[in-house]
Parts: sequence; structure tokens; C-alpha cells
Amino acid sequence: MVRKSYKKAIVAIAHKLIRIIYFMLSRHEPYCDPGVDYEAMSAQKNAPRWIKALKKIGKFPVTKPALA
Repeated sequence: MVRKSYKKAIVAIAHKLIRIIYFMLSRHEPYCDPGVDYEAMSAQKNAPRWIKALKKIGKFPVTKPALA
């Protein structure tokens, strides 16, 4: 809005969104924000479930305390 009027800024943002949506739909791919690490988010979200499953089947490594 610094360089354009309010209405022109709204139209510019809408145009940018429409272009993104068009390319996503035409290429059949999900939106992937370059600033977000989706792999880390997935691991953080699912780690407790994975650890619980590993403990249940007895494959979770048990760490021994270090001797001082």
C-alpha cells in the first residue's frame, strides 16, 4: 500500500493469490511455503506417537546413565 492506493493493493494481492492457486491446481501439487520446514513440523508432531509405538514393540533404545 506504500506505492499504490488501498484498492489497487487489494487487487494486486488477489491477483497473486489467483496465480498461485491456478498453478497449484494445474500442476496437481500442494502448496509448499519455502519458509516453512514441513519435515521438521511433521517429525515434531508425530515423534511422541512414534516413540510410544517403538516402546510398545520393545525397539526403543534405552540409554544408560553415564558413570561419573
